This record gives sequence, C-alpha cells and structure tokens, in this order.
Amino acid sequence: MLFLVMSFLGIPSGVRPQVYWQLSSREYKHAVLSSAKTSDELAHVEWDGDGWGGTPGGDWTAYVVYDPTDSLPLMRSTEPARKIKGVRCDVVAVRRLERGWYTVVTDMNQFWDARHPTC
Repeated sequence: MLFLVMSFLGIPSGVRPQVYWQLSSREYKHAVLSSAKTSDELAHVEWDGDGWGGTPGGDWTAYVVYDPTDSLPLMRSTEPARKIKGVRCDVVAVRRLERGWYTVVTDMNQFWDARHPTC
C-alpha cells in the first residue's frame, strides 16, 4: 500500500525502494532476523517495495535479504539471470539498501519462500 501511495505522490521510481526502506526497514529487519533459515541460505523475507509486478506470463518476486558479510554482488535487471551463493533461485537483480541489507529479485516464476518453493 505504501508503494502505491509513493507512486501517487509522484516519488520517482528509482528512489521509491530507498524511501520505502527508510519507512519500513525496522519491520523488515525484525521479520528477516526472526525468519527460519538454513546454514547454506541467506535470511530473507518477501519485499513489497520494489515495484516488480506480475504479467499474464509470469511474476518476479523481490526479497529483503540479510547478508552479514555484506558481499552480495550488485546486479542490474538488464543482466542475464544467474546463481548467487546463499540464494536458492536464479537472480535477476540485486540492490544494496544499506550495509548488510539487500533486495534480491528472483527470475520469472521462481519463488524462494517456503510457501511456494519452485527453485
């Protein structure tokens, strides 16, 4: 909902994720740090602040990811999808929000969460 309000207010799309993070990072950090995790995967929860939507042919899902080593490689959405250590699915974009915190967008119709594990 907050993302839609920012769109309505005319906040530029390139700035929206950072604004959304500033307004909601506390809740996301709590959710990520209290989420179930495995030893070979980074802690993560689904992210609503990136504006990646679905189309009739597919869906890209974004996640907030905590990487305590702060070493995830940044990726633009124009690069080909690839595997990244600690992320189960193929990745199409990685954006750094702040030290140790990132958004990761998985490839079309790949869902990292426990409800819909498809990769």
